[in-house]
Amino acid sequence: MKYVEAFKSLGYDVPNPRQDWSAEKHNGVCITLWRSQVQWTPASPQFDLWSLWEPGTHDFERLPGQAKRTEHLMHTMSKFGGSVDVIIVKGTPGKSYQDAEPWVLDQRKNYGWRITKFDASTGFFSAAAEKQE
Repeated sequence: MKYVEAFKSLGYDVPNPRQDWSAEKHNGVCITLWRSQVQWTPASPQFDLWSLWEPGTHDFERLPGQAKRTEHLMHTMSKFGGSVDVIIVKGTPGKSYQDAEPWVLDQRKNYGWRITKFDASTGFFSAAAEKQE
């Protein structure tokens, strides 16, 4: 599935697909995660930006997509208890992508993603897929 189609399948609009890594609607926030950067543990998938880079060491931190995602993460922490919708992107981060896949609860044994750690000053975050009740 294409990137914008994946967002639309979850009800999100992406105004700037070449630079937006996240989207927001009245009842949620959706972020993208690179498949290659998710830790696919048996218990539940995890994502930890701190395990990939140290804040202040990578060019992506100055990009518009990072600023917008940070704003969206602030909203999800304050409005939605850290719950986020997720798009899994295949490819090489920063170079190219092959396709994108929406994370659909019904297809994932009712596991949904939640932000478990967030630093609003850097935009760095951790997330985990957790069983939804």
